[in-house]
Amino acid sequence: MPDNPASTPASVERTETGAIADKGQTTAPIATTPQTSTTPDTPTDDKTLLTQESKSLVNQPGPGPATSEGAPETYAAFNVPEGYKLDDEIAKEAGALFKERGLTQEQAQKFVDFYVAKTNEAVNAPYEVWRETQADWVKEVRNDPFLGPRLSQVTTTISKAIDHVARANPKLAENFRSAMDYTGAGNNPHFIRMFYEMAQLVTEGGHVAGNKPSPAGQTKPGDVPSAARAMYPNLP
Repeated sequence: MPDNPASTPASVERTETGAIADKGQTTAPIATTPQTSTTPDTPTDDKTLLTQESKSLVNQPGPGPATSEGAPETYAAFNVPEGYKLDDEIAKEAGALFKERGLTQEQAQKFVDFYVAKTNEAVNAPYEVWRETQADWVKEVRNDPFLGPRLSQVTTTISKAIDHVARANPKLAENFRSAMDYTGAGNNPHFIRMFYEMAQLVTEGGHVAGNKPSPAGQTKPGDVPSAARAMYPNLP
């Protein structure tokens, strides 16, 4: 009994010799579903991922203290205005902070300039108040109804009184005038008015000295008149 040929599907085509015809792949490719990415396409020149220096995000420095690469080993003496002296201890402490923050010499100098400017403002603030006060006092004196019109007379009287009181000690008068200038008291309207009132007591009036005895009834010192002359001084 002859061997039975392997059964094949009826749909399989054969050649004239009975061989199965090779028609290539007959199995349909498995359908695939296109995957959608949740990440948008990024152009190669997108500056959100690449900085202007073309550094990736991983290589970007994060927030925090700066490194000390830019700091010198030792800071040179900082420049300060003429007449200003930067305290050595402050300069030392500031230098340590500058180095910790990685500041260059130029960057550190900017902080020193800021410190010097603010320090000078604090030092000069009281003088500015004093200067403004003096200007207000002078204005008030000139506008005073009593002192203003006779200011020259008032100052002259006060000056004479100072010289009179300190006539035995001229240095005292000099120092007193310096004190009025230094403190500004010489511009205060109340001080001027009070001093003027006191100065008038010292400078107004005074002793009037005569040259010689009057011939009308007076005698020379040591001249004792007679009894008749004492009773009748006007007799020839």
